[in-house]
Parts: sequence; C-alpha cells; structure tokens
Amino acid sequence: GGAAATVPPNHALLIPTGATLGLQLHYVTTGKPETEQMRVGIRYAKSDVKKRVYYQLMRPDNPSIQIAPEDPFWRISTDWTMGKNATVLALFTHMHVRGRDMEFLADYPDGKRESLLLVPNYSFDWQIPYLYTPGAKQVPKGTKLTTVSHYDNSAFNPYNPDPKRTVPYGDQTVDEMNDAYVFFL
Repeated sequence: GGAAATVPPNHALLIPTGATLGLQLHYVTTGKPETEQMRVGIRYAKSDVKKRVYYQLMRPDNPSIQIAPEDPFWRISTDWTMGKNATVLALFTHMHVRGRDMEFLADYPDGKRESLLLVPNYSFDWQIPYLYTPGAKQVPKGTKLTTVSHYDNSAFNPYNPDPKRTVPYGDQTVDEMNDAYVFFL
C-alpha cells in the first residue's frame, strides 16, 4: 500500500515466524447476493534489511466511543509516548461516516508542541496514508503523540444514517471507530 511506498531501501516490517496475518473487512449488506474477490500482495525485501519498520495503533478504549444524539462536535483523544528516538514515515487515520476531523500532535520533551497532521475534513471514502519524505521527521524519545478527533452526529451531516442514535464503537459503518496509525523507524 501507500505506507509501504515510503519505506526506504533496506528497511522492512517484520512478520515473525509462525505469525498469522488477518484482514478486517467492513461490508454493508445490499439485500442481494454479492461476490467478493480479495487480493493481498506481500513484497519481500530484495536485499539485507538494515532497519526495522514499526507501527503503533493509537486507539482509545473502545467503550469510550458513545457519541451523543445530535452532537455536531463530539470529541475524543488518545495518546502514546515514543519509547526511543524514531523517524516517522507515515500517519494514517480511520473513522466512519460521522468522522469530522483528526489531528496528530507531538509534545516534545523540550516542551514544544507541533501539529504533525491535520485532516480538517475527514472523508470515509478517501482514506490514504499521509507520507513524510523518508528521513524528514525525526522524533526524540519521550515525545508524546496525541490524536484529537471530532465527530458530527447531527442531522446536518449528510452521511449520518441516524442522528437520533447514540453511536457506539463498532465494525459496522453505522457505528464508529477511532484508529490512528504511526509508522516509524
């Protein structure tokens, strides 16, 4: 995918021996039989791997997603602290149809704060990795990464299937998720 395109030469994600790879796919019923043909590609390293690529899923406690009916600006955040010096390669956001915006913030050990990414008009139909030029974004050990997300559960959101409903965490598009990924060396 797009995140893999930013991995520098001689760098790779590790798939441990004996690992099981799983896919989480979200389907919506159409009322009639449908067929699906899924393809997955794995690109193996063509030379010796010098550095390992890691990722961190930043996700709040799922039960904490309970978006109130008619709330046009419901907020949730989550954070994670870098345990080592790192080079950020990519950021990725995932919400469903009530997702409004998401921001990644970095609070550095020296007290500075920086916005790493702001997706001001999130679209469920347009989910892409946001890539840094390889080597461009250095993050020191102890940096706290925070995501702040807002959701629109009002009748003014044209994608909202039911503004009168309290929306929980869930796999179905009518429910919500809040997943933020950081890919780094």
